[in-house]
Amino acid sequence: MNESVVGGPERTSPQVYVVAIFMVGFHIACLGVFFVGFSWTAFACAVAMYVIRGLGITGGYHRLLAHRSFKASRPVQLMFALAGSLAVQGGPLWWVAHHRSHHRDTDSVNDIHSPVTKGFWQSHMGWMMTNEAFNEKGANARDLHKFPELKLLQRYYAWLIFAEILLVYLFGVALSYFFSDLGTTGLQILVWGFFVSTVFTWHTTFMVNSVCHTWGSRPYPTGDASTNNLLIGVLAFGEGWHNNHHMFPLSSRHGLVWWQLDITYWMLRGLEKLGLVSDLKLPKFARPTESA
Repeated sequence: MNESVVGGPERTSPQVYVVAIFMVGFHIACLGVFFVGFSWTAFACAVAMYVIRGLGITGGYHRLLAHRSFKASRPVQLMFALAGSLAVQGGPLWWVAHHRSHHRDTDSVNDIHSPVTKGFWQSHMGWMMTNEAFNEKGANARDLHKFPELKLLQRYYAWLIFAEILLVYLFGVALSYFFSDLGTTGLQILVWGFFVSTVFTWHTTFMVNSVCHTWGSRPYPTGDASTNNLLIGVLAFGEGWHNNHHMFPLSSRHGLVWWQLDITYWMLRGLEKLGLVSDLKLPKFARPTESA
């Protein structure tokens, strides 16, 4: 048990309770699908939100902000960071600081979401409901503090999420009013487009921490338990090629052989052709065999 500076047990931070309530609440809200029903419009909204916010995490939070694996103008960087913020996984500075700490301490006792040292549940999502999740001081993300727009996203992150909830609901109301033949409602769009999509995005991202340090192939001797996992590679837009990533953390490309689907990298290549991003970093060493 952790001890405080006065010798007693460390008190649980109020933020831990807030996060736990919201995470449980979001999962319960998904049960709303049994009350609001199904429509293809609502399902399409859920998929669209999953893709936009998921790529905000993989391309924006992860490959751009955390690893600087490519270059982008400040407006493009802001759009990436905004999409990542809307995924309800924490503000950009907090997320980046934790991810960089993970790479520094991978699968050691200091890695707060390692299944090797903390167990599968803790690595998957339990770590976000601990004091350690909020003890990260962010010293390793100071390079991003020169961007006031990122600091604003971090500071007003909670209000951004509330605004997102409201806008998704109002979008559903507008669809119901102007396109009544679609057979949807504001509440249906909110449940599917926000809550279901958010929880699915959560678990896809979380599985990179848990599943991709537990099951899969290890073509590279990275000195940790990182693995390549086909299922997560597909669901997480290329993030599941996690052993590749730990071997080449600065690479903008995680799927290193032809069959390793990496939608995030494909997106970045497309944006590069449009002149919106540049200098995509790639590995300088030998790639694994295609059977790895």
